Order: sequence, then C-alpha cells, then structure tokens
Amino acid sequence: MDCSSTDSLMQEHLIVRRIGNIAQRCSDRLYANEDIPIEDIQIISVVMEEFVDAFHHGKEEKAYFPITRSKDGFSEDIRKFLIEHELGRRIANMLRRELNALIAHDDDSNSKGAGIGLKWNNRNKEPVARFLKSYAIFVSDHTTKEDIFFKTIQAKNSISEEEDRELLRHYEACKGQIGGQARIEEIVKLIDYLEGREWTK
Repeated sequence: MDCSSTDSLMQEHLIVRRIGNIAQRCSDRLYANEDIPIEDIQIISVVMEEFVDAFHHGKEEKAYFPITRSKDGFSEDIRKFLIEHELGRRIANMLRRELNALIAHDDDSNSKGAGIGLKWNNRNKEPVARFLKSYAIFVSDHTTKEDIFFKTIQAKNSISEEEDRELLRHYEACKGQIGGQARIEEIVKLIDYLEGREWTK
C-alpha cells in the first residue's frame, strides 16, 4: 500500500530528528572547545533551511494544515505548530547569520576565503553552539508533538481518501520547489556524510 499523506510527514520526522541529533552533537563538541570544520556546520545550516523549513514545513503549512485546520477542533494545535515553525526558522536564520559573520571575518583576515583557514575561539564558538543546541531541542520537542497530532488525525480518520490524494499531489509540487527528488536524495546523502564525520561519533 502507498504511503498516506500523514505517514509521509511522520517518515520525514525521522530525517528531521537525525538533523537534530547532528546539531546536538556539534553543539556539544563546540561547548567542549573542540574545533568542527565550518563547512560541516554550513551543511547543517543548508539542510535545516532546505529540508526542514522549505520542504517539510512547507508541505505542512501550504497543504496539510489548511486541509486539517477546520476538522475535529484541530485549529488550536495547528496555530501552535505554525508558531513553532517560525521559532525553528528564526533559530536557523540566527545560526546562518553567525556562520556568515564568521566567514566574513575570516575572509577579511585570510585571503584563502570561505572558512578554509578559520580559527575558532571561545567567543565565536558560543553563539554557534547555542543556536545548534536550541535547534536540536526545537526539533525533538516539535516532532514529538506533531507525531501525536498526526496519530490523532489517523485515529479519527479526519482526512478523506480524496483529500489524501490531493495532499500527495501537493507534496509532489513542494518537492519540485526545492529541486525535485534528486535534491532530496542529495540532502539525505549530506546527512549520511555528517553522521559519518569523526566529530559525530
């Protein structure tokens, strides 16, 4: 049997949690005053922005939540989830801002560019570690609550077969907006790469 629109979102939560675990591990290492390659943290940032925010949250915000908002008293839950999405977006943006500032500072003092010779210090590690940790906490808390919500929707049969088909069609359109199936596969490979790095072990 094909995956339902709700199952699809819960399966993506497994990938989102992997990103959260990587962010937590990276934060722990930075707080322990270890140096993590800036390129790896840039990859984490890209995956947060493309997969979690643009793709996964995009599907929920543009398709899933509008269809379920008016059903079975779910509107308050959905309102809270949207606020949480905005929180996740802000944390990811603050992380990106810190990374950009680090790289710009590095470029000023080092002609190699793009974080190649970046020198970490405690002052620039702390905000990066803090935002990574905040994102990891956000991911764990948010996906747990959404999974409970999704299971309630399934238990109540809140989505009709026709609505489910409509959602799955919309998901395909969302996939196209971030570069299609090929880009999603690339992102999963990036997550695999990060999980294989020495600092994540």
